[in-house]
Amino acid sequence: MNMAQRLALFLLRRRTYVLLLITVLTVFFGWKTLHLRVDSPIIDLFPSDHPFVETFIGYKDIFGGASTVMIQVEVDEGDIFRKEVLQAIQRITRALELLPGINNYQVLSIAQRKVKRLDVDEHRGFLATPIMWPEIPESEAELAAVREQLVSSPRYYGTLVSEDLRAALILAGFFEDRLDVPLVYAELEKIVTAETNEHLHLSMIGRPVMLGWILQQYPQVQRLFLYTLLAIVLVLVLYFRDLRGVLVPLCTAAVSALWGLGFLALLDCNFDPLVIVVPFIISARALSHSVQLVERYLEEFRKHGDRDRAAVATFKGLFTPGLVSILTDAIGVALVLLTPIPLLQKLALLGSFWVLSILVSDLILNPLLLSILPPPSRAVSKNTIFDRLHGAIAGVSRGRSRYVVLTVTSVLLIGGYYFASNLEVGDVHPGTPLLWPDSPYNRATAAIAERFGKTELLSVVVEGETREAIKDPRVLLTMEAFQRHMERLPEVTGTSSLADLLPGIIATLHGGFPKWELVPDDPAESGFYLEMIYSSSEPGDLGRFVTIDSQNANITLYLRDHRGETLRKVIAAAQDFIGTHTLEKARFRLAGGFGGLLAAVNEVITWHQAKITVLAFSIVFLFCGLAYRSIVAGLLFMVPLILSNYLTYALMGARGIGLDINALPVVALGVGLGVDYGLYIVDRIKEEYQRCADLDLAVSVALRTAGKAVTFTAATMVAGVAFWNFSFLRFQAEMGFLLVFWMVVSMLGALFLLPALITLFRPSFITRSAIR
Repeated sequence: MNMAQRLALFLLRRRTYVLLLITVLTVFFGWKTLHLRVDSPIIDLFPSDHPFVETFIGYKDIFGGASTVMIQVEVDEGDIFRKEVLQAIQRITRALELLPGINNYQVLSIAQRKVKRLDVDEHRGFLATPIMWPEIPESEAELAAVREQLVSSPRYYGTLVSEDLRAALILAGFFEDRLDVPLVYAELEKIVTAETNEHLHLSMIGRPVMLGWILQQYPQVQRLFLYTLLAIVLVLVLYFRDLRGVLVPLCTAAVSALWGLGFLALLDCNFDPLVIVVPFIISARALSHSVQLVERYLEEFRKHGDRDRAAVATFKGLFTPGLVSILTDAIGVALVLLTPIPLLQKLALLGSFWVLSILVSDLILNPLLLSILPPPSRAVSKNTIFDRLHGAIAGVSRGRSRYVVLTVTSVLLIGGYYFASNLEVGDVHPGTPLLWPDSPYNRATAAIAERFGKTELLSVVVEGETREAIKDPRVLLTMEAFQRHMERLPEVTGTSSLADLLPGIIATLHGGFPKWELVPDDPAESGFYLEMIYSSSEPGDLGRFVTIDSQNANITLYLRDHRGETLRKVIAAAQDFIGTHTLEKARFRLAGGFGGLLAAVNEVITWHQAKITVLAFSIVFLFCGLAYRSIVAGLLFMVPLILSNYLTYALMGARGIGLDINALPVVALGVGLGVDYGLYIVDRIKEEYQRCADLDLAVSVALRTAGKAVTFTAATMVAGVAFWNFSFLRFQAEMGFLLVFWMVVSMLGALFLLPALITLFRPSFITRSAIR
């Protein structure tokens, strides 16, 4: 009697107490789940110890954070310089200034006081006068003057007013810690709806808008998961045609889900709704293990005719593959803790505990439930379509057919390795990858990009050592040089900083001659002109450029998009300049804004993704090798794992799916999925060989039993995930497709590749005596 058999008998003798304990713990975790916070705080998405994120945190309330909204006001014909259009822009601007959580210093519009023209009066000297504040011009002459003033200013033309004069752009930044996304989005919707008509079209983008729209549509996701559950129940009914085959897998999946979510609430962590795909994958794991247990129990009951003996035999037969599979899954998920991103670290804690709970909900609870349920009313008939199908599959693993399998595998490995090189880190397409290209949000992104060539902001902070360090002309000249350097990139459509204000003032004071559009290199002259700027500015006018004490300044880069390739080029160009331009009294700090945060995430994923994958593979090799006391066993399970990994990466590259913060945990979980199916089949081959000493027969029996359950589990998940293709969330649909692909490849590897390798090489861990 081995350890698994003794443990099974121990649990059966005390089944009442064990079931009571599991019930109490499930009720406790279920109660904690009711108090789980559902939230998506922006800071959780980014690596807190990354220099870019440190810059963001230090200056987000001064120079603006990542929650900036852009609203484009576009006319269908003519230009925007009509009284009714300018009045609409003014109303929108004033409504934005009253929104909860708004940072009024980060609101920018042509209808604001801070948008000024520069004049020189012979009596009053230098003047900075608001162009369109406090009231909208009335006459045609006044409207023409406003148009001329805005078009003649490079700070506003192409930035706040489109080059074709048919659109205006309004920017509004929010305080991160005061942002109530549902409330703000609802108010923004009211503003846009109130001003939209047949001649005036409004588009809005920004993270608050994106999250607000997703949360508004989120009930659709909940309906899709309901359809997924119903599809899984239907497939379970059609396959088992037995109540226990439906209730037991669903019960154990529910228990593990309550434990996982309750554990997250116990840690006082929030649940991010954007990662709902990950809990589904873990639930699929629980269902997969449960189906194997139920299928094996029914087989053992037909053999022994006794519920307890069938439960013991089931526990004994599936203990090793189940334990190894669950442990490798849990450690694989826990490895995501190495990624210093709070969201992923919370997800790793949730996922690893959730997976470990499957040890209780499946390996322990399943046999106990089956042992107390009424015995099967009839024996399930043999020689079904599934049996004949898997009998045919067994034939492929013998003779010359196995060489075909190995040849196809080799070709796929080479092709997968080649095409996986096309995989990009970060977003691959403009707009947000969470939504489809034709979604209202991404259509708005395209509309703003078409008119203004920018949809993302990235800030670079110039940090001085002392007060008024920014007034040093060497600092200002270096800032200007940095801007010109960055503007050479096609990905950067414009820049703005305090250094941009000086050339306009100096040229104005010298009769408007272009040759005077410069930043002076004399400290006294520079200080004089800066003092003119400060004295003519109202509180908050310069808030987006420089701190009150002139110690720190901000350079804003306007980016065409936030694709991974765009951010890498921009950051590389910035670092090249900074590396060759050293300042005595100040230093450059990268990089704030939402673009800077995304760049930080992409760098962290690039650094950690390969490390996590290698460690996950190593864990699989170690655990499989230890379980079967064989290095060959560890290597054997690595083959289909590597195949599924490379093919999935190749598919992501081919379909334009970037490896980002949303996809990384799914990919990490996929490593465990690649070994689950193979463990059950290989362990059954080993068990059957010990009985008959005929490897071909052992493979055939294993595929007709464990292989059948593997195929059914994969088919069940495919049927359920099929509904995800109709989700408004592009990410959910794409991750569902990847999940299906990974399952199918893993299933085929377990059914065809592993048996072919075993019959060809006849590894000793299969053919020797059982592990004791």
